[in-house]
Amino acid sequence: MSDAARTVSDTLRSTEQLAAQIRIRHRSHLRELRIEIVEGGVVLRGRASSFYGKQVAFHEVLLRGQFAVLANQIEVDPVQAG
Repeated sequence: MSDAARTVSDTLRSTEQLAAQIRIRHRSHLRELRIEIVEGGVVLRGRASSFYGKQVAFHEVLLRGQFAVLANQIEVDPVQAG
């Protein structure tokens, strides 16, 4: 495997692990979270139960990742009780 391919593979694994850690830590606010690598940074996608959850995901990626967040496209989808 070339160095470039290894770097891409490591980065993909890193973003997947980061997304999983954030989902577990904030499972009451986030139902899905994916961190997609794009040119120049990352895009956040998934579902949150509130705007707070969407904001939490954004801040966690900023604090714990080494990525520039270019867009937060997490959908807010409150769960209706009853």
